[in-house]
Amino acid sequence: MSDTSFKSKRILKNTAFLYIRMLFLLFVTLYTSRVLLDELGFEDFGIFNLVAGIASMFVFFSSSLVNATQRFLNVELSKGDVLKANVILNQHLILYTAIAALVILLAEIFGVWFIRNELQIPLERLDTAVWVFRFAMWSLAIVLVGIVFDSEIIAHEDMNVYSYVGLVEGVAKLVIVYIISGASIDKLFLYALLLLFVTVVTQGMYFIYSKWNYSECFIRFVFDKNVLKETGSLLGWNLVGTAVYALNDSGVNVLLNMFFGPVVNAARAISYQVNAALNNFSANIFVSVRPQIVKSYALGDFDYLLKLFYNSSRYSFFFLFIISLPIIFNVDAILVLWQGSVPEFTGIFTILVLIYSLVNILTNPIWTLALAVGRLKKYICVGSGVFLLIFPISYFLLRMDVPPYYVMFVMIAIRSVYLFVVLRIIKEYIVFTFSEYFKKVLYPIFKLVLVSLPFMFAFEHYVGGVGLFVSLAVQFSILTILTYFVGMCKGDRQYIVSLIKNLYIKYFKGGDNNLS
Repeated sequence: MSDTSFKSKRILKNTAFLYIRMLFLLFVTLYTSRVLLDELGFEDFGIFNLVAGIASMFVFFSSSLVNATQRFLNVELSKGDVLKANVILNQHLILYTAIAALVILLAEIFGVWFIRNELQIPLERLDTAVWVFRFAMWSLAIVLVGIVFDSEIIAHEDMNVYSYVGLVEGVAKLVIVYIISGASIDKLFLYALLLLFVTVVTQGMYFIYSKWNYSECFIRFVFDKNVLKETGSLLGWNLVGTAVYALNDSGVNVLLNMFFGPVVNAARAISYQVNAALNNFSANIFVSVRPQIVKSYALGDFDYLLKLFYNSSRYSFFFLFIISLPIIFNVDAILVLWQGSVPEFTGIFTILVLIYSLVNILTNPIWTLALAVGRLKKYICVGSGVFLLIFPISYFLLRMDVPPYYVMFVMIAIRSVYLFVVLRIIKEYIVFTFSEYFKKVLYPIFKLVLVSLPFMFAFEHYVGGVGLFVSLAVQFSILTILTYFVGMCKGDRQYIVSLIKNLYIKYFKGGDNNLS
């Protein structure tokens, strides 16, 4: 088997493990969200998501830390330098522990003050909201420290471990909703406390597995100026980008609270839970591809790098599109079945956040290329300058008394512009052309969208009323078939046919063919 075939097979295997994890967590998310909304009520549900969002603003840079650790570990492990990988792990562990302690201190001072004085929270729920905030902050601090061990598992591409821990997390969350359903104490307080406990358990599992299985995972005190300098250089500009993202995400949520109150926060939270559950379908493909992109760049294999870039861009969109479009066309029926009654604007929020995610999913591979190159100054300065427009424009529109979901129109428009801006910037470091990107990514996407929409409208018009589950099944099937014949190129179709044949021979005829 060629090296490229081996890498492709490993990506497929890792993606399969991640899909098992995702399918279970999807079920858990949908079920627990329904129970939580019933048990907590609209107001407490909105308070939880609002306060948790504010907590996340204090660790807005966490994705920067993840990106930095994964990037450096991928580079060193691709070179086989175990000693340097150990230095990176320990230096990052010390650094992130110090950051976590500082974050807890700042959150206790400024976060608690903000919640008590600036948010629209009923007075009788204020103390509980503060404790929810503290539990969320402690949980996020533990995750910050655990980044190095999560990154170890992903850098080694052991996605089966990542999946198993995810299954444990899902079971724990099911147990949590069972506990709060019969609890006689404050359910919001108890829910936040139990989530903290789950975080301790799952992060502990990542730590134990990494320590037992990876030779570079032995803990020692390290102070390496060169590693700190390299990390600081990558983190510095990365922090700017994540700060802008946090302002647009959690900041816009705060704006909605200030203009409309916690019930609108609940509507937005439900729509984002739908989006998060569906987005995992596409994101899982990319989690398994990301280490290979960084390693390919480190080894100078640019042909394979661009192949991964184009394929991950295209197929991330395809997977999300196939499952999102039927949800968009049946959103009201799905929300009623899932949640019973939902706050006003939940349906339109859900539709718009899914459209936003379809645009956003195309920026993930571009960002990974930027991390692999490691030269982020221009990417962050220019890209974040564009992305930062979301917050002030949203504030201006809300001051004009527009409906709350208008902020999503702003996000979709700005993110679309952002995509082409950062694509232009990354071209300065990775040699490819706009025409090549259009041909291999955008053209198949546009073609699939333009062909799919008439089919979906025709189905709704002529075959409506057949029942939600039948409708969804038929629509998923139609979109899958259209993706195969319209979205995929001839080579992709031939590869899928070959893959199915080999799997059939291997598992049903006892053959031992290798996937090629």
